[in-house]
Amino acid sequence: MVKKLLIIPVFHSEAEMGSVKHEMKGISEKTFGREKWERHMEYVKEFWKKVEASLEKRLNRVDISKVRIYQDGQVVDGYFGRKIVEEIASAGSKNHQIILGLVKNGAVLMKTESFELLKEEYAFIKRIMGAEKPRDAEVAAAVYKKRKDGLLQERDRYIAKNIDKTLKNGEFGILFIGATHNVESELPSSIKMEYLEDVKDICSELLEMLREAGKR
Repeated sequence: MVKKLLIIPVFHSEAEMGSVKHEMKGISEKTFGREKWERHMEYVKEFWKKVEASLEKRLNRVDISKVRIYQDGQVVDGYFGRKIVEEIASAGSKNHQIILGLVKNGAVLMKTESFELLKEEYAFIKRIMGAEKPRDAEVAAAVYKKRKDGLLQERDRYIAKNIDKTLKNGEFGILFIGATHNVESELPSSIKMEYLEDVKDICSELLEMLREAGKR
């Protein structure tokens, strides 16, 4: 028997931004422009609708008790892990609402990320968001930019090793991971990867929106 892993890209909504969601919304609107940002968020809503429908079809003949869920940003499992998912789901995250539904039906939520690496990234973002002067924000952003790619690669490497260690033969893993990650390149060939074909088109459109915004 083989290990199977379904990889679902994550496009974050404001519900996942936590205590910095208002600041992040302001930055996003400034980067995209208000009209384009609102259109982007509508696409994100449509994306998650398609994910939910496509995922339901994919899991139709899968033993839900053998499904293991790995989530971008999830640093604990068990009782406290579920409480985190419930809290973010109640805030309006469709990503976490989907996960919560799967867990209630018998899927198992897994610890996915390194707490230390995620804490480091969050500290960078907090410094940028909490800067009192524009110049301080620019300096903090420049420091983060130097570390960002390396930090992302370290997170991907950790996630891949963790999945390889915890996903057993005959189990079906689902990885919800930010669209800018590249966990696939770090996974061993013993894990068979697959994707939801029904969401590829809208996923490509969302990625193109992000690329255009990044050029500004």
